[in-house]
Amino acid sequence: MPNTLDVTADNRLLRFSDDFQVAEIDNTGATKATTTWQAITAQNENQISFRFDGESATNLTAKYAFNDKNQLTLQITKQDGVPSDSAVWTLQGTIYIKTTDQLGYGLMDADGNSIGQIQVAVSSMDFAQGHDRLHLTFPDQSDTYITGNSDNQNLIASEYSSGGDLTSDLLAFTAATANTIDGAEADAPAQINFYGRWDMHENALVFVTKYDNTSSATPVAYLAIAGQIKGTNFGLIVQKDAFSLQINGNYQWNKNTLGWDLQVGYSPTDGLQATLEAGATIVGKDGTLKINGSATLKKNNQGQSFTFDFEADYSAKDQNISFSVQGANGSYEVHFSGDFKITNGDVNFQIVASDKNGQPSVTGSVAFGYWNKDANLKLALNAVLGPNGIQLSLDLEFQFYWGPTGPVAQLPQPPS
Repeated sequence: MPNTLDVTADNRLLRFSDDFQVAEIDNTGATKATTTWQAITAQNENQISFRFDGESATNLTAKYAFNDKNQLTLQITKQDGVPSDSAVWTLQGTIYIKTTDQLGYGLMDADGNSIGQIQVAVSSMDFAQGHDRLHLTFPDQSDTYITGNSDNQNLIASEYSSGGDLTSDLLAFTAATANTIDGAEADAPAQINFYGRWDMHENALVFVTKYDNTSSATPVAYLAIAGQIKGTNFGLIVQKDAFSLQINGNYQWNKNTLGWDLQVGYSPTDGLQATLEAGATIVGKDGTLKINGSATLKKNNQGQSFTFDFEADYSAKDQNISFSVQGANGSYEVHFSGDFKITNGDVNFQIVASDKNGQPSVTGSVAFGYWNKDANLKLALNAVLGPNGIQLSLDLEFQFYWGPTGPVAQLPQPPS
């Protein structure tokens, strides 16, 4: 039998069924008239609309939410012609989401058969409370949550490519609706996939699904994600409680800022930079170069603080130190290499990056001074460079800070 909801509206009893039928019921319980209903959005409201023969259409404001089984619920709220809120109507079905402004929900009957799909307007979606729950806010400013599967990593950032379309980023959320089919509970996996690119908005890293038509720089539909951002060997990681969202990308050394230009995800993300702040260090010891400290993720006049921490292997040959860094499991396909070179007395640290296909490209170099004229520089490098390569018992440390004319890389002062 269909699942039903009784509503008193305009002094008559209406009985809505989840097979999209609505009937007017008389005082004896008999059916006076029947028609169909549909979910619509009008005047920035979610509504249920229907029309009996010989009448104009009736639209009733509806309030939606999800219960603890991720089933969609519907309630006709108190309004003109409706003296009180209806009961909360639980609808069995499957969740479909592709954009941040609309929710699709496929209804199913007690036997698990598909009945049809309704569309619900949503004003915003985000993961502001964590990676295990998708937060939805409706046009009436009520909100609800879709809970992810607790036994796995629910939120995953990856790549999407279809046909001849340009590559874009995919942000997928794993969840399921628990329905009662043939008297037993059965899960219906949700299809929650967002397509877009990573960008900065309101001083935060967000996943943008739509930009303003008048300006590609203004996001109008996006998902904010709670957590602490970390720059690591695996790209950017957003850490929240026990969950980590790993975002593919790469760093490219920028000699003008002494920081890194960031490619976050697979789509173009022009203008994102990571600038190490005062006190951040590059330390080499026991064959490993560590770069860590506080940093700022920047784009134009926007910024968000995060931690920067990754490691590189290094080796020595003659008067050169060579570095390489690579993420694990192929998830972060970028390689850095570099070396100190002393040419005609000039000391430079040069970093060479290579893309996924292994084609090298020089992204910048940092000049530290003149070997024969700078005693402090010569003493510091002599502690690391020698006839037998790196002295592994010593640290090599550079501190970045902002000087009068811009960013400066400072070698540690030698012991007196």
